[in-house]
Amino acid sequence: MVGVLILTHGKLADGLKNSVEMIMGQNESFNTLGLYEGDDFSEFKENVLEHISLLDTGEGVLVLVDLFGASPYNSVMFNYQEIKSREKNVRLITGVNLPMVIESLNARNYMKLDQLYEEVMNMGISNIKGFKGEF
Repeated sequence: MVGVLILTHGKLADGLKNSVEMIMGQNESFNTLGLYEGDDFSEFKENVLEHISLLDTGEGVLVLVDLFGASPYNSVMFNYQEIKSREKNVRLITGVNLPMVIESLNARNYMKLDQLYEEVMNMGISNIKGFKGEF
């Protein structure tokens, strides 16, 4: 089973996990980390690497982050060489939203990491809808 890790600023990751658990119940190989104001970035990077190592049971880890180029994203990128040296298979997607998390936890039971990555990318995009009209 592919592990799933959500990294965000503040409480967003925990909020997504809470919402998913309300809808789907508890999930194994699934965790979150939030980066808070005043946190030491070096410690956060170490925590990210530790979580990736713990969540990888041999099928890889899908990491979902809030913003491209921001600290949670950078925590994975700065660990890239170490992740590779530990032979961890990781895919990273930005712009995390609730449909992406739900899809990742459902589809990981029957999809390999690369297929899951593509599916979750498409899910994130396809679930952005707009309504411009009068009520």
